[in-house]
Amino acid sequence: MNRMNALTFTYRMFCFLLTCLLLFSCIREQTDACVQYELTVRAVTPSGEDVTSSGVVTSMDLYLFDENGFVRMVPRGSSSDFRFGAEKDESLTLVAWGNLKGDSLKLPSLAVGTSLEEARIELLQLATGYNMPVTDLFYSRQTLGSTTRAMENDTVKLVMERLSAALAVKVSHAREYFGSEGTLRIVVRGTGTALSFLAEPLGEEAGYAPVMNPVSDKDEWVAPLFRVFPTNEDQHIYIDLYRNDEKLFTITTDDEGTQLKASPGKETYISIDFRYARMFVSISVLPWGSSDQNTEM
Repeated sequence: MNRMNALTFTYRMFCFLLTCLLLFSCIREQTDACVQYELTVRAVTPSGEDVTSSGVVTSMDLYLFDENGFVRMVPRGSSSDFRFGAEKDESLTLVAWGNLKGDSLKLPSLAVGTSLEEARIELLQLATGYNMPVTDLFYSRQTLGSTTRAMENDTVKLVMERLSAALAVKVSHAREYFGSEGTLRIVVRGTGTALSFLAEPLGEEAGYAPVMNPVSDKDEWVAPLFRVFPTNEDQHIYIDLYRNDEKLFTITTDDEGTQLKASPGKETYISIDFRYARMFVSISVLPWGSSDQNTEM
């Protein structure tokens, strides 16, 4: 082992031991300055239905931040229970993610001190240059204020809500309008390629290119529901309609002028119809799971 590798190994061992010390000191030293937190994490729908045990959330990851940034991940006790110790005078922030999966997301590897704004999860990119749809993400953030109460234990309930958005797009009477040659496809843009640990969009503009399936015996093309990062209040999505490599239209609003959005925890169905003298665009926003991928729009 050369000198540089030895220094790297020593530094990593120091960071590991420091993390272990931070993790166990307050648990083992039951002093008046320490409090042990018992956490229960739940996943709910917008209507408040508890779906923790339904199998919708298959993994939970909990990150602990203090005023200086990232401290450590919180070890899981059971499938949805966590435990950690901390100083009573610490102001802490807990961030919980549900369904962080490496098959469609670049998972975070945070250095100690990374801020909530800088910590991020990122989309993966396909060989085509477009981004992969995301997993069924859940998210929660909660701040624990410092306390001077004479207690050794505290119970916290953390509630996660669905953060990913679902989109489906149907294009009707396109061959009638543009001719029968060529293959129709769409590209959906407007969301970021990353989310911070504040659940705010970051990075460059993402581009999703879902498969457009032709509907037999109909002049229709359908992209079934696919999940994307959500848009915030200042963002909207763009739908580029192509025939082969020729861009035909870019759609940003429906026929009433409402901007196209990717709403967290919602299914948004967008219909683009060319049967009339002009293009007609309609939007239908439904609760998650209220319809299947074959629903008529």
